[in-house]
Amino acid sequence: MGHLLTSKILLWLALVPAIAAACSTGGPAASVTEPTPIPQPAASVAPTPAPTPVVTVTPAGQSGGTLTIAALADVPHRDVHQERQETLTALGPGLAYSRLLRLRTGPLVEQPSLLLECDLCQSWKLTSNFAYEFQLRPDVQWQNLEPVNGRELVASDLVYSYQRMQTPGWANETLFSQRGIAGFEALDKHTLGVNLAFLDSDALLSLADGHSKIVAHEVVAQYGDLKDSPVVGTGPWVWDDTVQGVGTTLTANPTYFEEGLPFLDTLNLKIVRPSAIDTSSARERLAAFQAGQLDVLTLPPPEWQLLYASSAEFNSEMTQQAGQGVALTMNVQSPPFDDVAVRRAVLQAIDPWEYIDLIWAGQGSAGIGVPVPDPEWLLSLEEIRGSYLASPDQARDLLLSTGRELPIDIELAVAEFDGIYLELGKQIAKDLRAVGFNPTVRAWNPSHYAEALLGETKEYQLALGALPPTATPNGFMLGLLHSGGPANIVGHHDNELDALIQQQASEFDPAKRRDLVIQIQRHILEQGYMFSPVMASSQWVFDWDLRGFHPNSALSEYNYWSRAWLER
Repeated sequence: MGHLLTSKILLWLALVPAIAAACSTGGPAASVTEPTPIPQPAASVAPTPAPTPVVTVTPAGQSGGTLTIAALADVPHRDVHQERQETLTALGPGLAYSRLLRLRTGPLVEQPSLLLECDLCQSWKLTSNFAYEFQLRPDVQWQNLEPVNGRELVASDLVYSYQRMQTPGWANETLFSQRGIAGFEALDKHTLGVNLAFLDSDALLSLADGHSKIVAHEVVAQYGDLKDSPVVGTGPWVWDDTVQGVGTTLTANPTYFEEGLPFLDTLNLKIVRPSAIDTSSARERLAAFQAGQLDVLTLPPPEWQLLYASSAEFNSEMTQQAGQGVALTMNVQSPPFDDVAVRRAVLQAIDPWEYIDLIWAGQGSAGIGVPVPDPEWLLSLEEIRGSYLASPDQARDLLLSTGRELPIDIELAVAEFDGIYLELGKQIAKDLRAVGFNPTVRAWNPSHYAEALLGETKEYQLALGALPPTATPNGFMLGLLHSGGPANIVGHHDNELDALIQQQASEFDPAKRRDLVIQIQRHILEQGYMFSPVMASSQWVFDWDLRGFHPNSALSEYNYWSRAWLER
């Protein structure tokens, strides 16, 4: 058991930088390897998958122009399989590559969204042998660069890339295995087989992940790896150059398989470094945007108010990243939070929507935090607010019903990822005090916070901090909410919840699975286990002449850059 606990703590400590990035920078969050879910037994009858989504129709737009985008850091090298850094993956050389699947983007896609569509494929099906078969597009060519020279893409290219990703010790080694994928095979020139080790209804999300890039074996054979090699892909962008301290330049691929795309001629991904005074580059990015040096940037919450108060002319788009954000968790092993009435009183005492207005400039959303394919999978705002939160009178009644002497002494541990957490902690403490609690706010080092939540005997009462970033529904529910999960963050042993989680994990009917996920969210609130007062959001700021720009940064998606255009 000691070894297991140590492994859990090391996992969380490894997540701390990514958690901080997800909740303090406001930009595309660092993607991390999720806790390995609990495998589900294969069903005796193959499930019937939903009809394959069609590829998004190419929008109308104007061709030409250059877009300058704020990137967040230098890339360590150019090998996209050996590194999970987001600048490399989605704001740098990685833009030259395609994937088998991708996330849908566009004006009609409401977020949060994990809806899939084909990238390199034409269609897919789930066979009676519990394997996926993908029919590849026959019109995909590698970019006409040495040493690949524009040859046709074939199924063996995907098998090679996926096997290379699983090299022991590499950053993406477990991306497929943790979601139930056992292996790949080229069934013929344009047919790819994907075998499952166990039924996981999120399995295909790993093939749409921005890190699941298809690379050419000829480049690896000639250069040994991709760290310093030319970047040769099949994507909409051709890599020109990457200069440390400056950024990356890409140009439109003239042989890209989606006719008419990309609209833009050039993407300049410009590094904006933090000043010596401020460790964040957000203010420098904002100043560069106001000076006309950047066309697109993302800003964290502390800078949103500065933007609104400035004289800058701008358009903006908010993206939501469920599975990341701020979590308020209650330790069910520690009195008084072993009493469900006390836990529900905490939820009824708080008003997350007021916190969002006061601290996050009105930009954000609240909920359980679970990643979902579509907003219809989320418990409705009316039910959350009407039944579980933001009712101080109900909070007082619940506390009185326990027979405890008021006020009830409790400790609220706040992880010091940045000042905004302490500010939120003080607001929560104020609301708790008003209904009959006597909270003491204690600031914790993020490492201490991680260790306290992961101990077999939880070392906290009420904790406020960052969720460990998870990208998929099963990664969140099996990893964080299941009693046997590797990061059971509230320390419960709830057989009813576990059964619901396991049932949805291998449910391939979207409507049935959606109903189960909604039941799980409702159960979490009824038991008062946890809540996310602010789920992670990114505010994209851009010039008014940028059109067709509909970002979705879940799963490190980046396809939206090829569909944006300039009206100049």
